[in-house]
Amino acid sequence: MQSLYNNLTGNNNTANGVQSLYSNTTGYENTSNGVYSLYKNTTGTYNIANGFASLFSNTTANLITATGYKSLYANPTGNNNQATSPYSLYY
Repeated sequence: MQSLYNNLTGNNNTANGVQSLYSNTTGYENTSNGVYSLYKNTTGTYNIANGFASLFSNTTANLITATGYKSLYANPTGNNNQATSPYSLYY
């Protein structure tokens, strides 16, 4: 429900889960698996989020992999990060 809800021109995105990639507008090549994963992403590209609310606050950051419950939850703009396990790099 409401995955890729605000998508305008973003392409090659995959969103599985309630409101995953919800705010995406032009971001592309993102993969989001889990409820609220990559929720605030707008223009970020080449990101992978697996798990409930992983990469939730990401807006414009690129090249990130977050796997686990709320991993990289509060990262809005930091690029080239990788987090694996619940709450990893949460703040």
